[in-house]
Amino acid sequence: MDNMENNVNQETQRIPQQRRRRSRRRKNSGCAGTVVYVIAVLGISIVLSLAAIFIANDVFAFVKDNAVKEISVAENTDVLTIADRLDDEGIISYGSIFKIYVRIKGDNPGVLAGTYQLNPSMDYGQIIDTLANTASTETMTITIPEGYSTAQIKQLLLDEHICTEDAIDEALNTYPFKHTFLQSELPAEQGWLEGYLFPDTYEIYKGNANAVNTLNVMLNNFENKYDEQIQAGAEAQGRSMHDIVTIASLVEREAQRDDERATIAGVIYNRLNNASEFPYLQVDASVLYGLGRTSGTLSEQDLATDTPYNLYTQEGLPPGPICNPGYASLYAAAYPEQHNYFYYVAMPDGSHLFANSYEEHQANIAASDQAQAAAQAAASSAEGSGE
Repeated sequence: MDNMENNVNQETQRIPQQRRRRSRRRKNSGCAGTVVYVIAVLGISIVLSLAAIFIANDVFAFVKDNAVKEISVAENTDVLTIADRLDDEGIISYGSIFKIYVRIKGDNPGVLAGTYQLNPSMDYGQIIDTLANTASTETMTITIPEGYSTAQIKQLLLDEHICTEDAIDEALNTYPFKHTFLQSELPAEQGWLEGYLFPDTYEIYKGNANAVNTLNVMLNNFENKYDEQIQAGAEAQGRSMHDIVTIASLVEREAQRDDERATIAGVIYNRLNNASEFPYLQVDASVLYGLGRTSGTLSEQDLATDTPYNLYTQEGLPPGPICNPGYASLYAAAYPEQHNYFYYVAMPDGSHLFANSYEEHQANIAASDQAQAAAQAAASSAEGSGE
């Protein structure tokens, strides 16, 4: 019996010792796990810190090589499109980060076609500004022909690489120019500057930041050209500036000879002043404008198309100018020729035949058709003889 008690006591003494050993093992194991975790966190932190340093250096160009590199850009390119090329050329180190930067900034400007000098020492903002050509001091002489529509002026600026399409669209359609004669037209919208971009020869700066300035120069020129003499003529006709510019735009697109501008303006006024008998001006150039065209023959379907500029179906003047008229047409609109003509038809040489009655007009149309046929026959004969 005593032996059994001794054995039990011995077993009882062993149990706490075993528990203590297990407890120490567990403590040792927990400490090791903590150390591993701390080392892992520190390692990840160091890696992330190094990555952040490298990325920040690329974005802000803290310490980067100073070496000019040239990159050529084609038409219809934006900053995002050439991010990978910048990476390949060594101008930036992380094309994907550059793309994220552009998207976060919320600005992906178009880039004018041409060759750009970039430097790895530039930060991302400087690279974007350079590509967007926002601070160009390069000038260019450009001529806006009389009778060009706003769409044609826009295309001319694009063809001459003055600015990108996004830049000119923003300037044309959203910038609230402060000129007094435009205040009744606000808010800015597509087409609101039609008629007021005065055709002339200009010395302008290239670059997207100068798009507004380019249009501003044209508007300033219009304000100067719409002088006291034009204003006096408009007042005598009982017409607003908007009406005068609209009539002048019709004259500009219809007249091909200076000596006929006032005569054509007289036909327009005769119809406007006799609206009960002649409710429709029937000006082909306005129909073409409504169809988005500037030239060509009008079909029966074209003449029946329902647009605000179809002066075969819409009474009176169109909603606004159909082009940007020059001074001669503005003057003709302010001082129309006094006569009794209500009709005119074009001849092959650009002149017009005018008529007082519809019967006379029909005879003029026949004469025009005959002259057109003769001109085509002569052209075919000359082509066949090799002249």
